[in-house]
Amino acid sequence: MVKAKIRIKDIAEQAGVSVGTVDRVLHNRGEVAEETKRKILEIAKENNYQPNLIARALTSKKQCIFASLLPTPSEEDIFWKRPLNGISDAALELEQFQVQVENFFFEHYNEKDFVKQTEAILKLQPAGVVFSPIFKKESLEFVRKLEAKEIPYVFLESKIEDCNYLAYVGSDGYHGGRVAANLIDFGVAPSDDILIVNLAKDLENIHHLKQRTQGFLDYFMDHGKNDGLKITIEIPSSSTVEIQNKLDSILQDNNKIKAIFITGSKVYKIAQYLIKIQREDIILIGFDPINENIKYLNKGTINFLIGQHPYQQGFKSVKTLFEHVMLHNKISRDEILPVDILNRESVKLYPALKNFNENS
Repeated sequence: MVKAKIRIKDIAEQAGVSVGTVDRVLHNRGEVAEETKRKILEIAKENNYQPNLIARALTSKKQCIFASLLPTPSEEDIFWKRPLNGISDAALELEQFQVQVENFFFEHYNEKDFVKQTEAILKLQPAGVVFSPIFKKESLEFVRKLEAKEIPYVFLESKIEDCNYLAYVGSDGYHGGRVAANLIDFGVAPSDDILIVNLAKDLENIHHLKQRTQGFLDYFMDHGKNDGLKITIEIPSSSTVEIQNKLDSILQDNNKIKAIFITGSKVYKIAQYLIKIQREDIILIGFDPINENIKYLNKGTINFLIGQHPYQQGFKSVKTLFEHVMLHNKISRDEILPVDILNRESVKLYPALKNFNENS
């Protein structure tokens, strides 16, 4: 027989005191005689009393402000609208608990703008922060300051291991790189060369792209059947002219390149280039089922896309902060979301795609 959950009223009756006295003891407010306090706490412990933290949060008049920090979700970086939508929906659900999320944005791959926004967040002094540590060096400096102020923070999209983060919600970037390598390994000959394209400057400091690149290379070091060259390049912007100039030079110098791996979400930019030079024989793989990528996946120019559940990353990150700050729940430090492998057949059945692009 399941034992009924004990209430404050039940504890008061067993202790022979008022409900108000029990409330003062359990919530550590007001003066209560030591003997009475000891008796109430013993009864609570014996009956495994658990306070209704959700009810307490609902009745709290104290406003809780969280902060989020993401790249600006522009037309060029539409991917970032998805985690932002997740953050916004979580904030809407938590309004009844006096929770508010202040969103901060920085120009993608602009370290100075990132630092400027972190300073604004520190000035706000939020109860918690959700952010993507795109720039490793600058992110480590930011978390050092957050930790000094005892502000908990949750990583999304990628994580930095050597710091005291509350939680990480997202896929495993290193594993995502290995998945891409495995897919390419099925489609190329053992002697073919493979091109890895990072649409970013200073790869060493762009944390998630470096992780994916490393995972990709390690796969072939471990057990990939392809033993051709693995050529890694950085293109500092996603402008059509810059992509064309860089890839023209690479492909003209190496006619054995038969596959291209894009470490980010702007796969369609490379697809457009391959169509222009009539090289749709090259296997093309990258990340994220955004509208432009889906278009070229359906054309067959992009062979595979790897999905990362960005909406869930944003939504769950805020909920994790709430559970820690407001409900004092024990938090699982790493919530690793699965990656999805999409081709032009499977994408038609992809359940997350409708919501993904409606909100993009």
